[in-house]
Amino acid sequence: MKNQTQILKSPMETIKHNNLRMPTQGLCEGKQSWPELVGYCGGIAVKIIEKESPGTHAIIVPPDQKNLPLNFVCGRVFVLVDKKGIVERIPIMG
Repeated sequence: MKNQTQILKSPMETIKHNNLRMPTQGLCEGKQSWPELVGYCGGIAVKIIEKESPGTHAIIVPPDQKNLPLNFVCGRVFVLVDKKGIVERIPIMG
């Protein structure tokens, strides 16, 4: 079980330290990232993500929230927005 925990944590650590870039292909089923949503209103981005990937929970993360969980979860997408609520980074599964 310890090895599985390390494997699950390492993708999110990669995200945090490499400007939210990580290889997610094969970790989860379905669409993994939404680069086309950068520049969209965060609320609209959440609706699009959840429509395109049923069972996925998209979470808006305001700019003042610095700490994100380090565990990787299929079915969770963080949508990082700026002060105006506009998506500023590519939303990705994790």
